[in-house]
Amino acid sequence: MAAQRITVSGLRGGRPLLRFRATWYCTTDLDRAWDVRATGWHITVDGDAPLDIDLRFPVPLDRMAAMSPSYTANRAVNAVPVLCEASPGIRSTADLPHIVARLG
Repeated sequence: MAAQRITVSGLRGGRPLLRFRATWYCTTDLDRAWDVRATGWHITVDGDAPLDIDLRFPVPLDRMAAMSPSYTANRAVNAVPVLCEASPGIRSTADLPHIVARLG
């Protein structure tokens, strides 16, 4: 397997209103329909004011493996103090406050 794509859609009245798609890949040597970039996020907004934005990670590709966990793990890591202070039980993101880093 060279890549995987996950799509989550928010529906309103049975029609897609919002869609998030994550594409994780090991190589860019994929079918052209996958349309992957070297790094970063590609954001498109269809609507009254359409947007097509490429956000690139300012990290050399040989350092991406060391840096990319910061893009995906920070929210979970920063939730640890909140969860340690919570009463026992299972929590979901809906049960937690907005998670921000505690600096200092």
